Amino acid sequence: MDIGKIKKQILLALEHPEAEDGLYLENLNLLYEEENRPQVEGNQLEILDALKELIEEGLVHSSEDSERVVFSLSQR
Repeated sequence: MDIGKIKKQILLALEHPEAEDGLYLENLNLLYEEENRPQVEGNQLEILDALKELIEEGLVHSSEDSERVVFSLSQR
């Protein structure tokens, strides 16, 4: 899978109104029937690699929510 494509899909998913409070890793590529945000293609390792690059580029940031990491768009 092309990491550039995954990065674009992650940004689209995080820009969606359903993701205003951020998304957990599993929410990036697992959508429930009632969710309308774009799905991110790729396996968990590919998505993590893309997230790492987006964080390094300053486009995405991560924070911890009790037990899990939450990913969201960086303030521009």
